[in-house]
Amino acid sequence: MRWRSLRSRSHQQQRGVETTLTDIKTSYGLVIEFQHSAIKPDEVKKRTNFYGQVIWIIDGTRRSSDMIQYERMLSENRRERFDGVDIYTVYCEETRLLKEWGSLGKIVGFDFGGENLCLLTAAQGRSRYLFDFSKVEFAKLINEGRPLPVVQFAEPTRRGYGRRRRF
Repeated sequence: MRWRSLRSRSHQQQRGVETTLTDIKTSYGLVIEFQHSAIKPDEVKKRTNFYGQVIWIIDGTRRSSDMIQYERMLSENRRERFDGVDIYTVYCEETRLLKEWGSLGKIVGFDFGGENLCLLTAAQGRSRYLFDFSKVEFAKLINEGRPLPVVQFAEPTRRGYGRRRRF
C-alpha cells in the first residue's frame, strides 16, 4: 500500500505564533505524521505536544540495520494473543527504532514496506508492546474515526529503586 493514496491535502495548523504543516489531519482532529528522514528527539516532542492527538508513521527502510534488528527482535521474543491480535512484549532498547521512538507516549507505526505496519501500542516500565497490523485496516479505521486495537497507552513511568532494608 502506498501512503500517498491515503493522504488528503496537508493542513496548516497554528497555535500562538507557531505554525506547522501536517501530513494528514482527520475531521476529528487526529494528525498522522509520516517521518522518513532523521529527526531530533526535541523536534519530535515539540511536534507531538503541538499536535496533541497524533500517530507517527516511521519509515523502517531508511536504515538497512532497522529491518535486521526488527526481525531478530521478533524471532527472540514470544507473542501472546490478546483480543485477536498477536502482541510482542519487548525491551525498550532492543532496537534502534525502539530507543528513538519507544518512550514517546503516542502510537507509533513502523513501516518496513510490506502490507502491515508494526504498531508500538503501549509501554509499561521498560517493556514495549508491538503488533503487526494491516495498512489497509489502519487506513480504514482512521478514515472512519474508529479506534485502533490498543490495549492501553500511557507515557512510561520511571521507577527508581528504593534502598534495601538491612536486617
